[in-house]
Amino acid sequence: MSGDDDHQQYLDDQSDEIEALQAIFMDEQFQILDVDTLETTTAQRLKLHNAADDAAAAAYRITVVPEEPDEEPPEIPQRLGLLFAYPPTYPDVPPLIVCQSEQGISKTDLANIETHLHDEALANVGMAMMFTLANAAKDWLREHANLDVGEMEDEAARKKKELAEEERLAKARRAAGIEVTKETFEDWHTRFEAERALAKALAPDAAERAERAKRMTGRAYFEKRRGEAVEAELEDDEEDFDLDDLDDEDDLLDDLEALVEDEGVSTLASS
Repeated sequence: MSGDDDHQQYLDDQSDEIEALQAIFMDEQFQILDVDTLETTTAQRLKLHNAADDAAAAAYRITVVPEEPDEEPPEIPQRLGLLFAYPPTYPDVPPLIVCQSEQGISKTDLANIETHLHDEALANVGMAMMFTLANAAKDWLREHANLDVGEMEDEAARKKKELAEEERLAKARRAAGIEVTKETFEDWHTRFEAERALAKALAPDAAERAERAKRMTGRAYFEKRRGEAVEAELEDDEEDFDLDDLDDEDDLLDDLEALVEDEGVSTLASS
């Protein structure tokens, strides 16, 4: 078999395996990647920049989850992205592999999985092996993987903070009836806190002023006392006044008038 025939045979074997993988995995589990969108380091590890032709410049992703299809997913699921590309003489050499965490897998576990898959690939050289490697990754996850809980908690906290910030902005926008951005809201909130702190600091002074306002000045107290004294004196005079006294005075005046008349008559008689 000539070199060209060997090259074509490799391409045919690789194409057949891709068709088989597409038939085995669902669409969301198997993807043909756009090489131009891959990160530079990932493309370099897959040696796509050294591809001799367009047919060889291809990369694929198998999404691996540890649970079986009929099993309940865990509270914090794990998802492994198994990226691979074919060297020109695959399957007589191992495929090029890069493991990425799609969810819940630590960097340490990713490195350990790649080492495990490299050993498995060496044991399967000469035959199509990507389905075998995907199952090996799945088994490893079920037995060894440690959830990267810290990373996931940080992400959850970040999302919660973002939602809270959006809610605060929305409330401020509804209250003010104007367009509110994060910057304008922060300015308003700073001023609001400063005004509230100032009001709190001045509160004792305000209370003292109110208490002073309730107190009488010396002049006001004197005038009030004097008014009360005058009023009391008038009340005493009213209490001493009696109508019977007026009647007595009227009788006295009548007696005096009668006396004067009698004296006048006596004077005239004697003359």
